[in-house]
Amino acid sequence: MHYIAFISYVCHFATLFCVSAQFRGSNDTNIIQLLPAYAIASRASLLGSATCATELRELLDAVDQRILWGLKTLDSSGEFKPGFLYGNDFWLGSRSQCLDIMNRTPFEFAKRITLNNTRYRDPQDEFPPFQLNYFVAYIRHNSTIQYHINILTEDLITLGLCLPASCSTNNISFILERIFRDRVLLINDLYSMDLSLIQVKNLKDDHQWLLSGATPLICAGLVLIFALMISGTIYNIFMYQTYLKAKTKTVNVENTVEEMPMTELSSSRQKSKFGNILMCFSVYTSTTIIFNTKLDTEAIAVIHGIRFLSMLWIIIAHIILYSLDYFDNIIWIWRKTRSVPLQVISNGTIAVDTYFFLSGFLLAYLYLKNKIDKKRINPINYKKKLNEFFVNIMKRYIRLTPAYITMIGITQLTSAWYDKTSQFYVEERSHETCAKYWWRNVLYINNLFAHNTMCLSWGWYLSSDMQFFIIGLTLLILSTVYFYMAVVILSTLLISSVILSGYISYIYEYVPTLDEQYKLADVLYFPPWIRIGPYIIGMITGYIIRRFNKKIALKKVCNIYFYIREFDVIVGVTENLSSGSVLNETGSLDALEHRKKRLMLQE
Repeated sequence: MHYIAFISYVCHFATLFCVSAQFRGSNDTNIIQLLPAYAIASRASLLGSATCATELRELLDAVDQRILWGLKTLDSSGEFKPGFLYGNDFWLGSRSQCLDIMNRTPFEFAKRITLNNTRYRDPQDEFPPFQLNYFVAYIRHNSTIQYHINILTEDLITLGLCLPASCSTNNISFILERIFRDRVLLINDLYSMDLSLIQVKNLKDDHQWLLSGATPLICAGLVLIFALMISGTIYNIFMYQTYLKAKTKTVNVENTVEEMPMTELSSSRQKSKFGNILMCFSVYTSTTIIFNTKLDTEAIAVIHGIRFLSMLWIIIAHIILYSLDYFDNIIWIWRKTRSVPLQVISNGTIAVDTYFFLSGFLLAYLYLKNKIDKKRINPINYKKKLNEFFVNIMKRYIRLTPAYITMIGITQLTSAWYDKTSQFYVEERSHETCAKYWWRNVLYINNLFAHNTMCLSWGWYLSSDMQFFIIGLTLLILSTVYFYMAVVILSTLLISSVILSGYISYIYEYVPTLDEQYKLADVLYFPPWIRIGPYIIGMITGYIIRRFNKKIALKKVCNIYFYIREFDVIVGVTENLSSGSVLNETGSLDALEHRKKRLMLQE
């Protein structure tokens, strides 16, 4: 009898042990499937006897035994987040918490609260026996059930990992590739997708990137510029302003003016030349010029209002556009663009046309200032015309390029720093493209190449504007000699641009929605032969205004008609570009819609 009872107890104990082991194994499997950092620690054996492998095993044991530092490390790592199907690919964890786990400085709580906390945790278990580091893994997925809107980073998962600092990016990459190959994570089956590793990044900044490539030269150039800015500002405030005050005081003695010796005059001129150079870098003078609201007699006040409002429009649109890499709910942007206020912002792509219009207008308006009524002088001095052409181009090039090059250098530095220290993957990698293709920007031809190879993608506007300036200046100089020939060429360019825009829209089956605009930017947004239309219309407007000497008297009925037409164009363009239910044939009329916008500016 006792023998049977003993056998029963043994069987019962064995059963409990097997069930417990099975439950424990099932529980560990669930954690591996749900928590990527735990899955990495469980595969430490792949690294053999490396220090990283040993510390990963310690981390795994600490989590299994529910030791506080292990739980804090796991809690700092990223895991699957809600909203994946709507575009939430950011599983970042907490970088600050990961790095703070090693901080032995106690929290400044009241003594009563501190004593209460020690009842539930052992202070000795709060700190890991090794150094930790925060890593970021960029992972590409191919889920077909996540909403895609044709943006480059929409299938890129950003995973934050708090792991032993002894682990290298190669160690972590090796383990992650095995995990993805074996489809260990639950999300593989849940969303029917495969994962592929792009890169594992160590965010610890060792400042070595400051010594690579052209970075030292860029830093030296920026230091020189800042030194000139400080010197120019000091010269402006303490010397030049004093000189201006003294200049207003003249000393007359018996109706004679005291003359300076020739040596003093020569010295003054030399100082003046050097002072003029310093004044170019004066923050005081530049700020005064920028915020000066006084208009001269030749200025057209409405131009400044259009420029200001268009600039606000462009800034807001670009803030949203260049923030798309960091949105975890990008689908909701598409939802919200159906509202009227956001339709205006989302159609900011056509706001640039306003600046092309203004550039063409001002070019014609200022060039024809003293030439509109002049008769042609025979024989024609072609050498003088050619010289005028090159001088004007060089003046514009010298005025724009130094500041442009400085901006390229600053962008390359900030992009390299973000790439080294930021958790986020920035699609536009200016530190790489600018290092290779900066010369395209300096030559103002970067808009002729693909978007993903552009240094400063937003710099396409400057290239287009420079190209249009050369074309416009050529035609204006030609118009002073052969007016009708210039008119024919200008008209041909405008009509050709409209036809070409419509044809390209048609063959690409373009529908004016935001995702299509982004997808077809290389063929329908950046090319100068597509964007030259508003510049030409601006030139025509400038000619008309100058021809009538700014005296175009319109009756009240005409003004009301033009206001109604402007409202109609605004509503029409906005509605067509925001509606997705547009046939391909109407999509090809996008060219005409853009030209309506430009004609509205002329009205």
